[in-house]
Amino acid sequence: MKGNEFLNKMELVDPAYIEAADAAPTMKKKLWTGWRAAVAACLCLVLLAGTAAAVSGGGTWLVEIFSGRGGDETGYELGANIEKFPVSGLSKNLQMISEAIVYQYETTTIYSSWAPGHWMERNFSADEAWAFIGLSSLQKPDWDLEEWYNELDVFGDADTGRIEQILISTGYQVNDVRLEARAEIFTENFDDEMRIRWITEKDISFTETIRPTPGGNFCQIIASSANERGYLMLDGYLVENGVLYNLHISYQEQDAARAEELLHQWADMF
Repeated sequence: MKGNEFLNKMELVDPAYIEAADAAPTMKKKLWTGWRAAVAACLCLVLLAGTAAAVSGGGTWLVEIFSGRGGDETGYELGANIEKFPVSGLSKNLQMISEAIVYQYETTTIYSSWAPGHWMERNFSADEAWAFIGLSSLQKPDWDLEEWYNELDVFGDADTGRIEQILISTGYQVNDVRLEARAEIFTENFDDEMRIRWITEKDISFTETIRPTPGGNFCQIIASSANERGYLMLDGYLVENGVLYNLHISYQEQDAARAEELLHQWADMF
């Protein structure tokens, strides 16, 4: 049996961050891939035709904005041109996680905070997480903000330990603006289709803009309207050297200018 569930990403976030963001927009990222199609609330991607990428000019592009799907579901789908990296290009420490994935699956009968095929570490700083991965093309944003939390997640096949996906998440808070920066890597072992899908509560609308970066890249920006609690969402997506980067920001209207400024700072690092 294959370890065929990715952990609900909301369970992976530092509990302190979840508590503080309780009033923020209720958003879920869903994974729709072959044998993972039933698993909800997880960051994922889809490799679509390269011609679609030309619409946005960058590594990600808008596939669809939808409302009323599945009852009250509202959200959007994106495509992305990412690279599948050889596991041999990762650090020896990261490669050894294969053994931990298999051991967990063989010795654990009850899965609570992690799913079969998933390994997680919350005791790294962002610098330590980047070093642990050891991928030369991975780019750590040089951001002068205090880190709130860091998390490194490795997903793979529970039976064989083959590493398929690596995710680094770093949380920040600037006054009342909450941010989470993510870098996601897929390996040669990931052979399903991939799709970014945000799903949230009803009556939320989205707008898209494209921002060129000083380095010649393009950042795709998706902004939401306010929910009933007054919180808005701002997401930036870009692909640099085959790695998907995402900045998620939750804020209220009075902090809109600061949230936009922070997103532009982040995008301009690439």
